Amino acid sequence: MLIRTFLARTLLACFACLLVNFSAFADDKLREKALELNRTSGTVGMSRALAMLLKDEKGTKELLDVAEKMLKEEKNPLNYNACFILGKAAGYFKNVEQAKAFYKSAAEQAAKLGSASRVVDVFDALIDMFAQNKKYNEAIAACQEFLDLEVNDRDSPINQMKPFVLEKLVQNLARKGETQKALEIANDLVKRDEGGWYFLRLKGEVLRESGKYDDSVEAYLEAIERLKKSETLKDEQKKRLSERLRYALSGIYLDANKPDKSIEILEALVKEDPDNSSYLNDLGFTLADLNKRLDEAEKYIRLALEKDREARKKIEDLPKEEDKDSAGYLDSLGWVLYRKKDYQGAKKYLKMAAEDKDGRHVEIFDHLADVHMALGEKQEAIRIWEEALKLDNVSRRDEERKRTIKKKLEEAKKSNDKKEPEKKLPPSKNQDN
Repeated sequence: MLIRTFLARTLLACFACLLVNFSAFADDKLREKALELNRTSGTVGMSRALAMLLKDEKGTKELLDVAEKMLKEEKNPLNYNACFILGKAAGYFKNVEQAKAFYKSAAEQAAKLGSASRVVDVFDALIDMFAQNKKYNEAIAACQEFLDLEVNDRDSPINQMKPFVLEKLVQNLARKGETQKALEIANDLVKRDEGGWYFLRLKGEVLRESGKYDDSVEAYLEAIERLKKSETLKDEQKKRLSERLRYALSGIYLDANKPDKSIEILEALVKEDPDNSSYLNDLGFTLADLNKRLDEAEKYIRLALEKDREARKKIEDLPKEEDKDSAGYLDSLGWVLYRKKDYQGAKKYLKMAAEDKDGRHVEIFDHLADVHMALGEKQEAIRIWEEALKLDNVSRRDEERKRTIKKKLEEAKKSNDKKEPEKKLPPSKNQDN
């Protein structure tokens, strides 16, 4: 027994030693990989390096952990480029604190190099990362830190960027719920930019965020009129910017419960730019949601998918996993098929949308649950509605939709308690649509 115990302990010690050595070897390989990022250069090179990291979530998270430790060494071996790329990767995987550490190091190095443009790039990425993760206090603080930077050169990229960072400050205040403060700053910017359209559009954004849709519409309409009169922009620029403002306005009209106005704008945009997949999809979905002109709606949505596929083919080096149909467009197609009572066809596309990482949206899950209910698949509908309630809100309308879902859930569970036999429907004729 004593010999066996001794042997067992010896083997365990050897195994532990092997594990330590293997771990150290793995960390050394990751360290080398992090140092390789120091040699990336140029926007294209950095973009490619980032794209490679985003393909391998598990491996990149391990790399980020090792690289974060490197930041704490007496002499940080990672340069600006490496830190900026790693900050982007950490933000993409929603590790806010880790991203913050890399961006902080990148900003310090940019300041030492005296590169104002790099300082701008870091703060721009950092503010957007905080906003995307709904860390509005941190986003606001980062905006304020940038605005407090004192640079004597009037033409410095930092001073030129300040009005746009002020815009980000207003947007994040509004999203946080401090709409009155956001509106005060927006009004001041409108006043300073007398006769200009840009900050009037920002005011419209704040009004929309605060639920003042009619006022938001007025601000956007006035911004569009001012844009037409601009003497500093070329006609092509005016056309492109006007399209963006009108497209945003179509969404505000929906918020204001004026869908006919929204459809009118979208129809005009589709006529002007028939290859724009966003315009085609939104027009088709809006018609489907209103249960109007369903054949026409389906045509628009299928055309949107086709145009989007054509656009992807033109992108060089597009990662394989990114060459896929938009979850939003698949949801639209599923929804119009649901409206046409082609429940099997609707289920096919809505399942594809919900299974996509970009399709984890309250509205998409609600649509899929509605289809399951229509097919008599009550238990599956209940499961999906329960999952939908756990998802983050993306827009103001999501909270209202969740209230509707709760009512549907309550009714479904009540009828389920009565142990009624589930309704079985025959397959739809257009099952392979």
